Amino acid sequence: MEKLVLPLILLVIFSIFFVEAVAIVPKFVELQCKRTRYPNLCASSLAAHLNPKSRDPQEIAQVALKVSIVKAVYTKNYLRIVSKELEQKKAKEYQVVKDCLDQMSDSVSQLTNSFKELQRMKSVAYSEGDFAWCQSNVQTWLSTVLTDSYICMDGFDGYPMSGKMMAMIKARVLNVAQVTSNTLALFNGYAAWHRANSNAGNGGYGKKEP
Repeated sequence: MEKLVLPLILLVIFSIFFVEAVAIVPKFVELQCKRTRYPNLCASSLAAHLNPKSRDPQEIAQVALKVSIVKAVYTKNYLRIVSKELEQKKAKEYQVVKDCLDQMSDSVSQLTNSFKELQRMKSVAYSEGDFAWCQSNVQTWLSTVLTDSYICMDGFDGYPMSGKMMAMIKARVLNVAQVTSNTLALFNGYAAWHRANSNAGNGGYGKKEP
């Protein structure tokens, strides 16, 4: 059953992200992105996919996670193509690219798990203990994606691959790491906002300004 669920989730996500149009960045999104390590990338990658009137940190974290998934899947597919080409040529760089492909495949799984967990966290029936458990899971999975990305890039040290190929792989993997770093920061902001609402006794989302 799991093999049927994952492609459906990815299909829904990709249906939203086929085109990244240039959009005006809402002030609220800009303020939320200031908490990230790459604020300009954060704002530009989210603006086209968010409701301009949204002031919901959960929605922002969810869209950021979708961006990470799309970038990771694109990178995984690119690495698969390069890996096949190098395997056919019996190039010595094949194994390091294959290792990177394996790590990016794991990242896609971790990001997809995070997306499903974030969906569950939206349920108002969840207790604070349930929310904290899901929060820990998402933080762990997103951190794993960052680790996988940097291990992948470090693996290419010492390999004299063609400049264009090396630059393309590193650029794509680095982009996955950067958008995921932003996603983790935005998710942490959402979790803090949720706790503030819960502690204030509001009994739901959308009550207290983030």
